[in-house]
Amino acid sequence: MAVDKASLRQKQATATRDYILSAAFELLVEHPDRPFSHEAVAKAAGVGARTVYRYFPAQSDMYEALWLQVRQHSGTVFPTEEAQIVPSIGVLYRAFDQNEKLIRAVMESPAGARVRARGASEGRASFDRSLRDATQGLSAVERRQIRAVFNGIHSAPFWQMLHDRGGLSASEAIAAASWAAQSLLQTLHRQQSKPQFSPTRKAKKGGRTQ
Repeated sequence: MAVDKASLRQKQATATRDYILSAAFELLVEHPDRPFSHEAVAKAAGVGARTVYRYFPAQSDMYEALWLQVRQHSGTVFPTEEAQIVPSIGVLYRAFDQNEKLIRAVMESPAGARVRARGASEGRASFDRSLRDATQGLSAVERRQIRAVFNGIHSAPFWQMLHDRGGLSASEAIAAASWAAQSLLQTLHRQQSKPQFSPTRKAKKGGRTQ
C-alpha cells in the first residue's frame, strides 16, 4: 500500500510539473509581450507561485525543461557519426523554426545561459566522436577549431544569424548551413592526404594554400 501511495504521489507530481511547463510554454509562445516570471506562469497555470518554485526553483530550470521538451518532441539530437552531421542540421533548424519564440526567448534571456552552456558541452562531445575520421592526423588545437565551427553551425545562434542578418527563409537557412558543413567535410577529407594541411597555418598565411 505504501508503494502504491508513493507511486501515486510521483504520478501527481509529474502531472503537475508537466502542466506548469505547458502553461509556461503557452505564455512564452502565445503571449511574448507579457512578463515571464514564476508569478506569471503560476497565474497562467492557475496554481500558487510556491508550487511553481517547488518544481522550478530558478527561471533557468524552467527554460532548461522547456528546451529539453522541444528536443524530445522534435527528435533533435547532436550527430554521433559523420554521416549524421549534414542531415541533422535540417532536423535541428526545423525544430527551431517550429518553436521560434521559445528558442529566441531562451537565447535572449540571461536565465537561458545554463541551457546554452549545456548544449555547447553536448555538442563538443558529439563532434569529438562524429569528426574523428575527418580530423584524423590533425593536432589537438586544430581539432578543437574544427569542432567549434561545426558546433557553431549546429546552434540556435547560427540559425538566428542566418535568418536575422542573412535574411534567409527557413528552407534557405537549412540549405546554406548544410552546404557549409558539407563543404567543410569535403575539404577535410580532401586535405587529409596532404601533411602540410593546417587550419592554423592557413589562417596565419591569410588563407593561401602552398
